Amino acid sequence: MPDDLLAAVDAEASRTGTSRSAVMRDFADAALRRRRTDRATAMRALLGDAARHGGGAAEQVKATRPGQ
Repeated sequence: MPDDLLAAVDAEASRTGTSRSAVMRDFADAALRRRRTDRATAMRALLGDAARHGGGAAEQVKATRPGQ
């Protein structure tokens, strides 16, 4: 980890009265949550105008199985 980044982490730990690893854990958690949120937003944008195609695909496949 670059020294300047480690110094910023240490400063945040000192400011919040917590440990370096707690700061890094919180930052990693926040980044991963933001990434999931961003991914969900992108998926909604991609699929927002998607139209239903009637559904029932599983029922159609089951109906064509031998022995039905």
